[in-house]
Amino acid sequence: MLGEKKVDIISHIIFAFLIAKQKAFSFPLFLGAVLPDLDRLYSYSRGKYRGAKSRTLLQELPFLSLLITIGVLIGQPLFSLGITSHFLLDFLLGETLPFSPFFKKNVDFNIPIRFKVIIGGIIWVIGAVYIIS
Repeated sequence: MLGEKKVDIISHIIFAFLIAKQKAFSFPLFLGAVLPDLDRLYSYSRGKYRGAKSRTLLQELPFLSLLITIGVLIGQPLFSLGITSHFLLDFLLGETLPFSPFFKKNVDFNIPIRFKVIIGGIIWVIGAVYIIS
């Protein structure tokens, strides 16, 4: 976990591959796991770095739901699973507005940063053990 209130991209990728029980590289799963954070390019260029204020359309539940549905309809369930795992990890460990734009309620479980780092490390270790086993 590299950011104060954001989950790092590597943890998203590893988490998605663990949930999917994938040892081999899968581009659709990888893309689904990282796509929601492409908004970081937009956020960083505008000086918004962390938390709910840095969110764009790529982090909104209606848009993610649409992408998940499209992934299933076009026969790419791993893409949909990658997006779902990304949203789940952000919801559990980050500061997020999970039901935006309908509700502007910020959700943050106030997990101290040191525990987020520990959880991120555990995800990395479990991922490494899973891949090499």
